Amino acid sequence: MIHLVIREPVEYQKTLCQALEKAYDGNFVAWFAGKRLATLSDSNETYVSRFLPHVGYRRMFRELKADTQPVVILGGWSSTFAWMTLLITAALRVPVFIWADHPFPRPRRNLLRRVYLKLLNRRVAGVLACGKPTVDHLASIGFDREKITNFPYWVRVPEAWSLPGCKANQPETPIRLLGVGRLVSVKGFDVAIRAVASANQKPDQPIATLEVIGEGKERQQLEALAVTLGVQRSVTFSGWLSNDEVCRRMAESDALIVPSSFEPYGVVVLEALAQGRPVLASDRVVAALDRDNQKGAILFHSAGDSAALAQQLTMFAGNRNLLREAARAAREIAEQWKPERAALILNSAIQAAHKTKSANAIESEFRLDRS
Repeated sequence: MIHLVIREPVEYQKTLCQALEKAYDGNFVAWFAGKRLATLSDSNETYVSRFLPHVGYRRMFRELKADTQPVVILGGWSSTFAWMTLLITAALRVPVFIWADHPFPRPRRNLLRRVYLKLLNRRVAGVLACGKPTVDHLASIGFDREKITNFPYWVRVPEAWSLPGCKANQPETPIRLLGVGRLVSVKGFDVAIRAVASANQKPDQPIATLEVIGEGKERQQLEALAVTLGVQRSVTFSGWLSNDEVCRRMAESDALIVPSSFEPYGVVVLEALAQGRPVLASDRVVAALDRDNQKGAILFHSAGDSAALAQQLTMFAGNRNLLREAARAAREIAEQWKPERAALILNSAIQAAHKTKSANAIESEFRLDRS
């Protein structure tokens, strides 16, 4: 049975749960470290879920012990629930796969941390890294590369979708840009606002509008910036919205902007691709780097470079055929990464871990015979 242990059942996590529950014929259970919230309930969910604050870690221990073929997928390695899960699985000798996004880049000179990661690398059966850049980074900090599998986040890919609503050869219609995320400095929404202001040099004839979805401590500063730059009519702030509403507005937009100075992954990139929307991302957005297929669906600018971003959105505004081709390329990427693929990748990782374990056992036995 697959036991997925993660922090909370946000929408994209629930998508993975549904996919694994179906792929493993119900031999799946999700363990959430957060408390159950009524707002997160979904009548369409069919997978078994446990909320650790309600059932406790003893329940996890008992269920893992009773399971004849348990495999644990653990979200992260540096939280209380991760440490508790690692202790339980170590005691029961249950194989564990760490599922991790890209750690925030910073100097790593802490001796205790290096020792911990070294022990963790020896203990786990494998590492599921969110994106190719994360694969490389985890290998650079001490994880065995042969243990690492690219296993990103997953979102639903709707069957129905449409090209951006703008009409070809009508550059006078502003393109509709969307930005989604917490309103904090690392998200770089000030860069997006400056780019829109630069592109809209004629306030009476804007070529682009930007809707910012999300809340955070920098909202007032960002609103003030829009006023200072004279684009308050072109930039709107919609606050926090439900995931369904975000997807609806994504479908009504023309492109997504993700100007973060660093993004450990960036699920919103996947949501845009699923709706067939191109992405204008900084070169520090892991999901964009991971999904880029060099066909124009994802355009990059250096983090903080509002001028380059302005040139990109101006290009789309002036060439609607190019925008529509980018939208087709975006949808093509999404169709290659439907949630059903998650189980196939996970199975490959589990089989590879079993082969490695068997090979090590044979080698150990051979050494004993030779001695």
